[in-house]
Amino acid sequence: MTAPGQLYEPAGGVSPVAYRWIVRSPNPLGDACMSLPAVRALKKSRPDIHLTVCCRDNLAPMWAARAEVDAVIPFAKSLSPFAVGRLIREQGRFDEGLLLPNSFRSALELRLGGVRTLTGYARYQRGILLRRAVKEPAPSPEKQHHVHRYLHLIEAMGITMEPIAELLAIPPAPTPLAGAAATGEIHLGICPGAEYGNAKRYPIKRYAAAIETLRSHRPDLTIRVSIFGSPAEKQIGEDLAALISQPRVNRAGETSIAGLVQELQSCHLVATNDTGTMHLAAALGVPTVAIFGSTEPDFTAPIGTIHRVIRHKVDCSPCFLRECPIDYRCMLRIEPEVVVREMEVLLEAVK
Repeated sequence: MTAPGQLYEPAGGVSPVAYRWIVRSPNPLGDACMSLPAVRALKKSRPDIHLTVCCRDNLAPMWAARAEVDAVIPFAKSLSPFAVGRLIREQGRFDEGLLLPNSFRSALELRLGGVRTLTGYARYQRGILLRRAVKEPAPSPEKQHHVHRYLHLIEAMGITMEPIAELLAIPPAPTPLAGAAATGEIHLGICPGAEYGNAKRYPIKRYAAAIETLRSHRPDLTIRVSIFGSPAEKQIGEDLAALISQPRVNRAGETSIAGLVQELQSCHLVATNDTGTMHLAAALGVPTVAIFGSTEPDFTAPIGTIHRVIRHKVDCSPCFLRECPIDYRCMLRIEPEVVVREMEVLLEAVK
């Protein structure tokens, strides 16, 4: 594995005539995935772009796997902006930089890295560091997905957003459902946690009921379950594993993002809360059933038409709270049978 600060780059290096862009990635996994269409649009804007992404080291494997990205500069979370700037300077001169996070720190990192032409939102008093300080998009009468907030930065640079369908496109499923009929096995990924808070977590007893019901509906198939999550969610994974029959394995806390990418790519479908894993699975093309509680799917649903979103809207939705102060009604009114139905929609390719 590449060490923090060590450049991920193809063996050919950088052409001396390339126009060199550096993009500062968002730190959360989900936000990084939602910024992919903007990075794709930037890469398509001119044929001579060499595009480098600067990101936290845990996200480096995800960015390095993208066809649009030519190189990745990873850095440890503990590094100061001065140290990050030094890593950037070591890679030579960059013609322009794009800031996807809103923080003052991200702008400072790139300026300390010698990048003078910076584009980003004019937030947190960092306008003095930006060559192109972009105003926030005007409020829309309709709820707009967070992906468009990143695309607005690209549009502000005069880069075309057409055809938008190509920018939002996801790859074909890495493990097609159609092939499961031949093997008689379905690999189902489950992400029962959510680091944001309990208000985004569908109860594990209901996940377990949905899994066992799906198995009873598909006696012709072996449904192998892998449970994913962060190290902090390992116990949630253990609790869920104890409620379901074999074959199942708890992988929560056991994989890096690079490992998670590999394991998700082996899944035929994923059922998940509104998490970074949800966005990563969707971006990889894995058919995804996403369960929403306190958050708003219009803003952060998985990108792609194949995915299924489950949301029971109540009078207090969306509250965006980490913990429900009342009775958890938005989640408890989603019965396991609803989750099963949406998973079976994705399984229709298996006859």
